Amino acid sequence: MFAFMENNSLREYTHGVVLAPMAGSTDSAFRRICRRMGATAVVTEMVAAAGLSRKSVKSHKLLRFHTEEKPIGVQLFGNRPGDFEGAAEMVSEMDFDFIDINAGCPVKKVVNSGSGSALLRNIPALAAVVRAVSSHTSLPVTVKIRLGWSPAEPVPDSLPAILADEGAAAIAVHGRFRSDMFAGEVRKSEIERIVQNSPVPVIANGDSRSVSDALDLMDATGASGLMIGRGALGNPWIFRGLVTGKPEDAFPLPEEVVSVIRQQYEMMSEYIPVNHLYHILRGQLLNYIRGFRGAAELRGRAVGVDCREDVSDILSELEELLNTERQRNL
Repeated sequence: MFAFMENNSLREYTHGVVLAPMAGSTDSAFRRICRRMGATAVVTEMVAAAGLSRKSVKSHKLLRFHTEEKPIGVQLFGNRPGDFEGAAEMVSEMDFDFIDINAGCPVKKVVNSGSGSALLRNIPALAAVVRAVSSHTSLPVTVKIRLGWSPAEPVPDSLPAILADEGAAAIAVHGRFRSDMFAGEVRKSEIERIVQNSPVPVIANGDSRSVSDALDLMDATGASGLMIGRGALGNPWIFRGLVTGKPEDAFPLPEEVVSVIRQQYEMMSEYIPVNHLYHILRGQLLNYIRGFRGAAELRGRAVGVDCREDVSDILSELEELLNTERQRNL
């Protein structure tokens, strides 16, 4: 369904199926898993432009990626053009394929700083940020937005053209307002409005929990590509189904589930210190352990994993439960 375009990273982002950046979830290991499953591009967790400018160790750690993840974009957030200028120059030397600007995060802490969705209430400020990045990098610049601050404050029809004029090569749209947070249905007609007014490609994002959900979103909006976020957590096979166009390919066998979790765990072990590894792994395990009989009890045990033996025990029981569920459904 979605084909790679060799040596054309931007097209792989704008006309493919992309893993959305999600703080605390889409680290290097999970991004690699999703690329193996067919995601045509990935984006880092959001990184503070100000933190990069101050040479923050925490911010720099978020820039870590493996060549297997390419094409990969780095997502920057903030509200001061000067911070974005320095950050853009820095990441341009790090073999990323594009730079994405976050103007969509609805989280209170981010919004209260004037960043994320708050920029949608100050279009001149957002335009200045895009200009700052595009003028300090040779990489393509993309922007992630929402539909606006609230239904009473939607983004203007002129926004796509404004962003394009400042150097944006593509726009990804999450189909909710900031006031919606993550509740309610995605407003497909509002995404379509942005698509119709945009001189650059628009990628649709929101509530794609299955292959059919994602294809319906694309058909309804006329977007050039898709971005999958929460629908990929614990379900990277959604990319396989979208690439082949076969919904059944998004349903893995029990042994596949366990194999992928083991791969993700081993990759996480490459760069996460052991004193932090299992705390972080617990959240990833919970993404996979859901939707079948016995999941609640297994999740209760998964939050206590503290060593390799614990992980092996959890995965053995997970495979057994999934096989039982599969037999039950045959």
